Amino acid sequence: MRDDLLAKARNYYILGLYAQLREMYAEAVANYFKAIFALADGQLFAKTGRTSASHTDRFECLREHDPVLYGLIDGIFLIYRETYTKEITLARVKFVRERTDEIFKHTGTQKPTEKDL
Repeated sequence: MRDDLLAKARNYYILGLYAQLREMYAEAVANYFKAIFALADGQLFAKTGRTSASHTDRFECLREHDPVLYGLIDGIFLIYRETYTKEITLARVKFVRERTDEIFKHTGTQKPTEKDL
């Protein structure tokens, strides 16, 4: 299960890279967040043997079982919600991508590069 989640995280990250290169900024951010959520669920599965049932459940579990990861995600979740209603700038995309990179590092997961496109 964890390996599947980490593979999904890498795939979502690649899709985010592709969207970013195509200047599809909302789609890039949405895919970087999907990578983040897959990484978080992989981390939760490794620590608890289960994944989250919703965003609310994910945040509650992370707060208890991985406060560092919780802090990395909680502070940027609003940006994910903005992808539905607001124009996303390249600066926002770069910020979310940097945070996604931090989360890959925190979880000990190898992150894809542009060569993987």
